[in-house]
Amino acid sequence: MLYAMDKPWWQKYHKEVEAGFEGEKIAPISGCYNARRVQFGYGGNSGAGALALAAHFGARRIVMLGYDCKYAADGKRHWHGNHPKWLGNAVSLPHWFGQFSAMAKQLAGIEIVNATRDTALEFWPRVTLESALGH
Repeated sequence: MLYAMDKPWWQKYHKEVEAGFEGEKIAPISGCYNARRVQFGYGGNSGAGALALAAHFGARRIVMLGYDCKYAADGKRHWHGNHPKWLGNAVSLPHWFGQFSAMAKQLAGIEIVNATRDTALEFWPRVTLESALGH
């Protein structure tokens, strides 16, 4: 399943998605190039949106991985390199903590653990990935 929440991203990458992704495409807004619109409280950033989407589809337990929520020491803002300037590059990071705080309240009945090695988020219990997966 591919989830992306903004039209500029879909405008930039829809051809690549159509050519190389066979799974279901979902967006919380309409007009996103063959992505099915699903209405849910997506939280204002893609990480919070992924949590909300999992809950929307019935997840009772969520293991977070890759939620560092901070810029790298070298200034990188994404693991994959920066997007073109007009797509934005995590410039709203200072707002994410409030958005994740609201999401923690929204998803209070769901077991959520954060298995990210190095994270700035402290809303959910921290665990190792191995323990989260029962190894």
